[in-house]
Amino acid sequence: MTPEEFKRDILRMQPRLQRTAESIIGEPDSAEDAVQETVIALWEQRASLKGSKDLEKLSLTIVKRRSIDLLRKRQPLQPIDEASLMLAEPDNDDLEDRYQTARKLVDELPQRQRDAILMKYEQGMSNAEIEQATGMSSTHLYATLSRAYKSLRNAIEQHKNRQP
Repeated sequence: MTPEEFKRDILRMQPRLQRTAESIIGEPDSAEDAVQETVIALWEQRASLKGSKDLEKLSLTIVKRRSIDLLRKRQPLQPIDEASLMLAEPDNDDLEDRYQTARKLVDELPQRQRDAILMKYEQGMSNAEIEQATGMSSTHLYATLSRAYKSLRNAIEQHKNRQP
């Protein structure tokens, strides 16, 4: 797409982009920012665009996403009061019980899964280090860890169901 074609098509679509952004954001100024960011993103991609139909579809998608991003940035953060934070933290005795239970469940895993989990979380090894230490390929390690996680989830669920 040539710069002239791009300019012609964008100018034709700009009112629609503005209306779309305003309908999402609710403010003309912020909507204009979203449209401007969309035009910049499209300009950078203009060489890969085949025609005005591609440009139109992509521009609407981008302006919607940019508008939603601007809305998210505007959401005020909710302050957390100390009382509710204290309620969310388990006491140390509970943490020790949880650790002991988790360690027992990890010990019940098959050898290869147990080794991979312990290397990753107890020894803090990266996946590359575990692969090197065990001789596993990255795909095999991924599958081994996935099976271990699934087994642990099931074991934790069973443990919870046994609790009074």
